[in-house]
Amino acid sequence: MEIKEVTSEEAEEIQKEEPGKVLRKSDKILDNAKENLSPAEIAKVDEILQSLQRDVNCLHDGTRFAKKKALERIRAQTSAKLEQGVLTGLFAGLCKPLLTLFHDSIEKCREMSVTMVTEITAQMSDIDVYLPYIVPMCVMRLGQKEIVEPSEEIRQLILELLIQIISLSPAEMPLYCQDIMLILVRTIADPFAEVKKLSCTCLINLTSVAPRQFQVGANVLLNPLLQSISHQHQKVRTLVIRALGALLNNGDNKMIEDIISHLAQRTFDPCPPVREAVYEVVGGWMITLLDRYSYFYKLLPLLLTGIEDEVPDIASKSLQMFETAGKQWEGENEQDIKDEKDFAAADPVYYGVLEGVTRPRLGCRILVTRNLSKILPGLLNDLNTWVDETRQKSVRLLYSLLLYSETSSTQHLEKILFALYKSCMEPGLSAEIDKCSQTLAQFISPVTWKPYVLTALAGASSGEVKSRVGVSPQLCTSCLRVLSSLITGSTSDLLLPIVPELLETICKPEVNESSHRPLYRELSAVVQSLLNVLGKNISEFSCQIFFLLLRLSSVNKENEEEREEVEKMFSLLASYQEIPVEELYVRHAPTLVEQLNGLHKEWTRHSPDHSLFGELLLRSGKTSATIMPGIYSIFRDCTSKEKDPELRMSMFTLLGRLLREAPVTSEAAQQFSVYSVEIIKEIIIPNLEWRAGRTAGSVRCAAISSLWALLRSQLLSSDQLKQVQKELMAQIVSSLDDDNCATRLVTCNCFNFLLKAGGKECFGPDELHTLYVELLKRLDDSSDELRVAVTSTFSTFFSLIPEDYDREFYKAHLQALYRGLLIHLDDPNQAIQEAVYKVLESAGKIHPQYLCEHIDNVKHKHRSSLYCDKLLALFRQ
Repeated sequence: MEIKEVTSEEAEEIQKEEPGKVLRKSDKILDNAKENLSPAEIAKVDEILQSLQRDVNCLHDGTRFAKKKALERIRAQTSAKLEQGVLTGLFAGLCKPLLTLFHDSIEKCREMSVTMVTEITAQMSDIDVYLPYIVPMCVMRLGQKEIVEPSEEIRQLILELLIQIISLSPAEMPLYCQDIMLILVRTIADPFAEVKKLSCTCLINLTSVAPRQFQVGANVLLNPLLQSISHQHQKVRTLVIRALGALLNNGDNKMIEDIISHLAQRTFDPCPPVREAVYEVVGGWMITLLDRYSYFYKLLPLLLTGIEDEVPDIASKSLQMFETAGKQWEGENEQDIKDEKDFAAADPVYYGVLEGVTRPRLGCRILVTRNLSKILPGLLNDLNTWVDETRQKSVRLLYSLLLYSETSSTQHLEKILFALYKSCMEPGLSAEIDKCSQTLAQFISPVTWKPYVLTALAGASSGEVKSRVGVSPQLCTSCLRVLSSLITGSTSDLLLPIVPELLETICKPEVNESSHRPLYRELSAVVQSLLNVLGKNISEFSCQIFFLLLRLSSVNKENEEEREEVEKMFSLLASYQEIPVEELYVRHAPTLVEQLNGLHKEWTRHSPDHSLFGELLLRSGKTSATIMPGIYSIFRDCTSKEKDPELRMSMFTLLGRLLREAPVTSEAAQQFSVYSVEIIKEIIIPNLEWRAGRTAGSVRCAAISSLWALLRSQLLSSDQLKQVQKELMAQIVSSLDDDNCATRLVTCNCFNFLLKAGGKECFGPDELHTLYVELLKRLDDSSDELRVAVTSTFSTFFSLIPEDYDREFYKAHLQALYRGLLIHLDDPNQAIQEAVYKVLESAGKIHPQYLCEHIDNVKHKHRSSLYCDKLLALFRQ
């Protein structure tokens, strides 16, 4: 059975008519359908049409209910299984009334008529003859400037009908392509999501059956698609992206200029299917787009972004598409790359080190290399944008570009490094920046990147980074971060030639002295990288590494974790040289002290070198004795009266700790002992002089504490004590009356120690008589702790009274002592009473009679006569 088709001229004429005229002309064309039917089929058709005649009439003039019932009965007849000939003839008779209902005012009638046309045509093997009637009616409903059809559901049904028509009559679509495109221009912008999705599907299907005709007016579909690409429904966004892929493949390739930015935004889409659609479309363009060579620089960033997608399946598909594109490019340019293939160098070491990383094929590498200069400027700008997601995507893309371009990135090295410095200052990019930096180092020799990195670290300027590098500790921190990764990505053999200059720069004060705490974390990472990469070759740079580790140790006093890392690096440095850690101090401490000796005059309490000096002394142990000449001059100058009080207090604290922990070996003790007198005369005594103010009082407290540490360390011999006794005792006596209670207490301890150490040789009666008055005053001190300490000093004092002491001649002194002590024998504090009692037990032996006389005179005044009675019983036996 054959249906007489309408000629192209007739169809074009029909489509220019109004829908009413189209339907009026339908009788002529539809009557031709019966000419090809058998008599039996004609009879069957006539029988059905006759039974439906009343229903057909109701479709024109019936009420809402009548039309609905009529359509239901007609649908029941057409939905039954009929032969193709009968169905064709039946639809020929029903086509006009059903299509007329496309314009009916009743929504349900329009819906049922569209549904019935869709269902009937779906059963027919050939619908070409009906297209001149169906398509124009669809255009009238959906293709006007303002869409006539108000119902979203019916617009959806009409689009489903069009999609079915395209699949059933692909050969006829070139003729109706422009009409369908007219509809799509309106429906793609439809607010109803389902209509948008069907419109995109219809567009994709249309491009496959009428590519040449579609190309003529494809541009008009671009704006509606771009307006819908950010729709809230992910399925709409996905289909719009695929529709854009079909549009560009079958339209003007210049549209890519407008499309590419919208696709780039979709790479940030939170829904994986949307991103996958972007990468599939771009991958397809890389292979099939006619002008793809002109647009590779726009397509490559998107596809390479897909390779770094967080979803493994998407990343794998993107990589496969890029490999396919690279393979195709190799085939198309076989002659141009023949030499590169035939004489290819061995794969870089990088690909044998990292698990799962294989070298990209040649075509892919060449594509990236040739377009790198066009991609990098925009990408490096995006690295420093304020949007977190953009920075994340950009740094991942940069890694892919560096991986594929290999050594070709050398010509852009300065710009890349500066972008990495800036990016390190942004949160959340550290791991990706490390990855990029290590990749750079794998392909570019340290000799090449050294000038740029050291220029940044040193604060010098040149080229692109002029006056923008080294001006802030944050940027210096970023430089160190990048440097650490560059070192990690290098090999020992390549790195060794630049290490001297590298360490020279890092050891400069402007690099390793900062109040910016994160800088030291990155400095630690640089040292760790050097140790890991150089291994035993680090020995020749041991002194600089030792200095940097001390610097790190001096600033990480409160962070236990960071201190542990520094300790591990100390151990690693020593193990590479096969020596104990202590030997590092023996070898390098003198050199460091010599370097600090020329700088200490400018120190303040917060100077980094001051902290470094303290850390060196406290960690040196027995080695500190060997560097006494150097550290003595530093202590002397930093505790002079002209220096900042905070610095002086800090130095005294350090001195006291050093003296308390002084080594016990004879050799080391001898070294300390040599400087004991100088320390007392030139450092401690000048700072014990009284000056007004609390700050000065704190300095005196620190100084007397250092003296106490020196005395207790037993580094001062009796001969040395005689050298300083007179001058020292004068200051100690003065300090007993200090406003600071702690100063008075420590002074009392020093007083007691000096009395014991000097003994009768240094303290005769005349010297003792000048001292007891100050001790008696301290028994009235506000601090009970100090008063108890004074009683201990008095015990030492009385033990120094010689046996040939002229008791009668010095009677006045003894009486003053007894009177002063007896007053405190009645102290409210029981501990003071007991302490004074013990003193009087020893003091009474000097002249018991005088003591008993004084006790008798004051006994009746005491609250309790217990201790008086004990003393009387003791000395009147």
